[in-house]
Amino acid sequence: MEKVIFKTIVRLRRLAFFRVADRTLMMLMPLAVVGSIFQFLWQSVFSPTSLISNIFYFDKWLPDHLFNAAWYSCQGVTSVIFGTFGLFTAYFSAQYTARLYQKDAQMAGVSGMLALLLCAYRFRDTRDFQLSFNWRFLNINSFLFALLIGFGTGLIFRFLGVEYHHRHTESAQQIKQNSFRPMLATWVIGLIVGILTSLVHVRVVATNFYQFFQSQGQNNLNLGVFIPLLLLALLLNWLGIGQPLASLTAGSDSATNVANLNYALTHGSSWNVPNPYVGNSLYQSYGRFGGSGLTLVLLIGILIFIKKSSIVRVARWSFIPTLFGSNQGAFLGIPIMLNPLFLFPYVVLPVMNMLLAASMIAIHLVPASAYNVLSGTPGPLVAFIATNGTWQALVFSMLLFALDILLYLPIIKMSKDVQDEIDLLNDEEAVYKHVK
Repeated sequence: MEKVIFKTIVRLRRLAFFRVADRTLMMLMPLAVVGSIFQFLWQSVFSPTSLISNIFYFDKWLPDHLFNAAWYSCQGVTSVIFGTFGLFTAYFSAQYTARLYQKDAQMAGVSGMLALLLCAYRFRDTRDFQLSFNWRFLNINSFLFALLIGFGTGLIFRFLGVEYHHRHTESAQQIKQNSFRPMLATWVIGLIVGILTSLVHVRVVATNFYQFFQSQGQNNLNLGVFIPLLLLALLLNWLGIGQPLASLTAGSDSATNVANLNYALTHGSSWNVPNPYVGNSLYQSYGRFGGSGLTLVLLIGILIFIKKSSIVRVARWSFIPTLFGSNQGAFLGIPIMLNPLFLFPYVVLPVMNMLLAASMIAIHLVPASAYNVLSGTPGPLVAFIATNGTWQALVFSMLLFALDILLYLPIIKMSKDVQDEIDLLNDEEAVYKHVK
């Protein structure tokens, strides 16, 4: 059975789309790791509501101008990197697709970026000739959209471009012959898609879709409804559409959570809160150790059981940010996103954790999570703090964490073998002819 799964995964990752996705993620990995480090500094160190900031009392001894400067700097770097992530995705996706078919990779990358900008441009919001984009389509939460734009651009170059060999110098006439037709076709298609999305209000539909997840996350106490939505949101996040998961699990200030907090503050305990099975509280406490899909669990498993591999370096670089909840570097660098091997544990294990936690709450072995938790709290400690330091919650979290590592272990071992096969394929494709 293991050999069948291994061969199937390798076969899938050898398909053109997954090869393009794999190479694109490989190129974007340093950017994602740097972004996650600055996100960690922004949200978990230099935020007034962060755990680290309160432990070290930054507000008592660090001058306000230095603290604010660090906060704004880290927030700015994070926003720039993750807010424009789609542009780099479209560039590298188009570049590698064109290179895969021996076409002009550099011009394909530029065309992919411009096509994405045309698709995201607000054609009906052109006041004073100022550029206006729907930035939601350009940020990291729309990774799949940008990847498909780049992949489609590369395919246009495949069918309309001429065979291309990389040269040290090129004349304007050579560039026109190689790339003019596919570039023009890409921009026209991007223009048409951008105008159509404005006319048929695709952006409004997308906004309403995300708001539906947000309202369900804030108001739904029925795990029978919340968990299917969580499964869908995790699947979409694995595909590269991150906004539904962020919307669904962001309701920490909802009316139900406030009611639970008021009860816990009044009675000095969260054992008998009126709403013990709030979906987003269960997810934050037990379904999100270090990020979506239990990313911290995966990193620890890699660092313990894999000695030499490219993914070990990524695990080391992204471990500290992931420990404090900034997991984008690991998510894209391992990679977990669009990796068929990680799909099942990424989607299913968080839900399993939540159901086990709900059963423990039902039989009164663990109290419900009701207290507010500071940002940047390490994943395994969230339930402990959210129950006001209840030791039962801490022990259960540690046992659950160890169980998750054991369940991830077969996937971790197989991922190394699969990645070795893919690295060999990439090494074979890395040999290009350079014509002087």
